[in-house]
Amino acid sequence: MSDIKTGFTGELEDKTTMKAQVKRATSAVQREAGAVAATAQDHRAATGTALLLVGAVAFLAGYVLGAGDQRDSWHDRSWF
Repeated sequence: MSDIKTGFTGELEDKTTMKAQVKRATSAVQREAGAVAATAQDHRAATGTALLLVGAVAFLAGYVLGAGDQRDSWHDRSWF
């Protein structure tokens, strides 16, 4: 796939400007987002499983981080 675009004079488009680079990056992100959405629609069970696994890993990471913050002394855990 080629990104070469020629005008009437046959000169190449200037891709060194910030505007051209942002336009190319935006186009690439839109194409990738469309491909991800199409794949998610075609494989719904796999998408659901992947989301469930990501959620479980995030929950376990939060639990482990929270459990490491507990105090060890009985005096610190009591109210009196």
